Amino acid sequence: MTGLVAQLILYGLAAAAAAPIAAVVSALILGKSKTPLPSAFTFVAGAALLDAIVVVVFFVLVASAIQGNGDLGAFLDILLGVIFGGLAVVAIFEKDSPEKDAKQRERADRIASGSLATLIVAGIAVQVINFDAIAVAIGGLKEIVEATLSTTEAAVAVVFLIALMLLPYWVPAAFYAIAPHRAGVALGRMSEWIMSNARMLEIVVGFGFGAVFLIKGVTALAG
Repeated sequence: MTGLVAQLILYGLAAAAAAPIAAVVSALILGKSKTPLPSAFTFVAGAALLDAIVVVVFFVLVASAIQGNGDLGAFLDILLGVIFGGLAVVAIFEKDSPEKDAKQRERADRIASGSLATLIVAGIAVQVINFDAIAVAIGGLKEIVEATLSTTEAAVAVVFLIALMLLPYWVPAAFYAIAPHRAGVALGRMSEWIMSNARMLEIVVGFGFGAVFLIKGVTALAG
């Protein structure tokens, strides 16, 4: 069980690292909305809704194919490694531009100022845009299937994985709930740092987790 927890932490944190823009949107919602916490958690709920759908589809259509087929899981890890590495390579050749940065900020501002229905859709949309985060979560679900857990244990493991995956979504809201005055300044600085270093984050996260998943998959095949 300890080994599974370690694996879920790896996949969950990798998925969270793939979606730093979610933290920026969440921080903007908290700063702009007239109902900061309800709005922020509505945004979280939208992302969680999509994740729940992915989980259901995975266990209905994919889980049975993975059980007892370790090679399939290894190939999935290799695919994740390629995806992360590819995103890092793309980021290297991307050119930063004031126009692109301004469009990203404008899009985030528009989402943050939306209605509750808009925020639910936005939570779903941000998850869709960060498709690599969903791909990593599927890798974590694969680990749960291979661990042959009871239904209750599997449900707890899935919730744990999704909670880690959604860290960029709900941590700003949790921080705001605990210390709203301190959170305002800290979240503003965090947002500026993420927006200013988005390309470098993509490169570091891409190559870092890309190498981890490639090594993990190749090692599993070799063993």
